This record gives sequence, structure tokens and C-alpha cells, in this order.
Amino acid sequence: MFNFFDEIKKRAYVNEEFFSDFNIVNMSGKLVYIEGHQGLTVLSPQNIVFKVKKGRVVVEGENMILAELTENTMLLQGKIIKMEFFQ
Repeated sequence: MFNFFDEIKKRAYVNEEFFSDFNIVNMSGKLVYIEGHQGLTVLSPQNIVFKVKKGRVVVEGENMILAELTENTMLLQGKIIKMEFFQ
């Protein structure tokens, strides 16, 4: 069965061990969709930091808002400048 996220990870040669528990889609630097987060640690218009199973993700930008938050998904809106992953 075809899995979009798995196929992208294979083609991008990302560290599958680190990225196997969550998915991130950045749409034109204006919208970020995350699956598999484990909670927010920082929420401001310039920085949003959230936990994932093997680390954390830092999203930097301008005028960012948390448009949607569920138990394991979230949707961020704003001008996304940079995303960093830390183990």
C-alpha cells in the first residue's frame, strides 16, 4: 500500500529512525501540518516548539498562530521561516 509520507522520507534520504514517529508538511511556507506530536513547549508569534517521540521540533516565523490542535495533530499558520529538528 502506498504511503505518501513514507515515500517522501525514502526519496529525501532522511534519518528514518528519527522521523518514523511523526510527519510534517510545510505548504508554501505559510501552513505547517504536523502528525504525531506529543505536546507544545513554546507558543509565541515567532516560535513554536513541540515534542516528538525522539526529540523536539522548533518552528520559527512571523505572525504564527496555532490554528488547530488535537491529541496528535496540529496546524500552524503564518510566515514560516525555518524548522529545526533536535534529538
